[in-house]
Amino acid sequence: MKIQNIFLPGAALGAAALLLVPAEESIAFTTIGGSLPTTQRDVRVFDNFADGQSNNNLTPVDQFPGYFGVDMAVWKAGVEWGSLPHGDGGGDPTQTNLGDGGANFDTTWQGDAIGIGGTNDNIVSAQSSCGGTGTLAFTETPISNGWRIRFCDEWTWQDGPGTIPGGNNFDIQEVQTHEYGHALGLGHSSNNSATMRPATGAGNISGRSIHSDDIAGVQFIYGAASASKPVINSISGLGYITILGSNFGSSNEIWFTQAGDGGNGVPVKVTGVVSGAGGTFLGVSVPATAGPGDVLVKNTPSGTGGATLSNAFPFDPSGVAPELYCSGKVNSNFCVPFLSFNGFPSVSDSGAFRIQANDVMQDEFGILIYGLNGRSNLNFHNAKLCVKTPFTRVLPPKNSGSSGTMGSGFCLGELRRNFNATIQSGNDPLLTTGQQVNAQWFYRDPGVDSFNDGLSDGIEFFINP
Repeated sequence: MKIQNIFLPGAALGAAALLLVPAEESIAFTTIGGSLPTTQRDVRVFDNFADGQSNNNLTPVDQFPGYFGVDMAVWKAGVEWGSLPHGDGGGDPTQTNLGDGGANFDTTWQGDAIGIGGTNDNIVSAQSSCGGTGTLAFTETPISNGWRIRFCDEWTWQDGPGTIPGGNNFDIQEVQTHEYGHALGLGHSSNNSATMRPATGAGNISGRSIHSDDIAGVQFIYGAASASKPVINSISGLGYITILGSNFGSSNEIWFTQAGDGGNGVPVKVTGVVSGAGGTFLGVSVPATAGPGDVLVKNTPSGTGGATLSNAFPFDPSGVAPELYCSGKVNSNFCVPFLSFNGFPSVSDSGAFRIQANDVMQDEFGILIYGLNGRSNLNFHNAKLCVKTPFTRVLPPKNSGSSGTMGSGFCLGELRRNFNATIQSGNDPLLTTGQQVNAQWFYRDPGVDSFNDGLSDGIEFFINP
């Protein structure tokens, strides 16, 4: 077993001098020999860090769903080495992009382990002390069948996500980005701007983003990202998801992050998925054992190398809550109708999913319209049509009444529709699991203008199983 370390500058002997030399733009990376096969791209955390500061970050980030604190910091460090931006590349206030490697290399985030594991179990954890040597963290190699990373807990570890103080405080994300560089096969670099420089200082976060020298190193080991490498551009849906991208094969594996703690690091896989639309479309049911994390696509007929594995794309199987958007039309009583909802849309749940327009005119008839082609912001009848055409009218019309619970002033009308009844009626065969729906209320408002009608804002949602 070999150990690759990152040190404090003063404890690195020769490394301390290196940090005083101006950064060189020439190639300065080194390698330790070997590379990670696609069967060893998993990353897990055993959170035994002693410092409360290592788990201060409790702010949800949609690019890293379901995880906080040290977990999110380690996850970010892994995806920074990825072939493409992770989702939209956001999620860290100090970085313009996450996912800068541009190589045939991508990780699969597999959540939390239940122990430190062995030296080839691909788990990040802390140990109480490294003996006062000035070592911050180390990676246990060789890497052909996995690695283990240990953080030395005599230092105070901070989880970010912003800047961190100096003193005895060190950034988990920066140090993990460095250590994971060892795990993928890089040694130390003599370029003191590189993440793989041998030493760092308290409060430093610059190594969160890999440098051109680091990028040259990962591309040297794994090759620059192949033009034939699968690419995920978007994921939509819930229980049944649609993956859009390019270079999907005739038969594919879809990799998911496991739900819950433990496991062995092997992704939850759906195999034999056939692509459509010239290798740009995949549709798959989400396994019950999948949790929030990442989705990757492996093109199985074309071999086992990194060029067969896609970029990692964030995904939360619990779905996205319905979202309100667009704006309603001011009515003749000078109110702006607004939508509310309760329940969740489902093809099978017996509960209601009510879409309600509030602050509408009293005792007038309205119709809920819905479309399956996304949002619109089209000028229409002195207002905005929020649903792209073509759209469907849900009949019969509803009467707004005069005792709305959310109305104001004279705008006491409300219009309600249980959309689950529409889904489950079978009248529209396209209202199936994973389908995106956009909807808006349209109602009578005599005298408001020459059109004599009113419009609410819009709602967008996905249908659950």
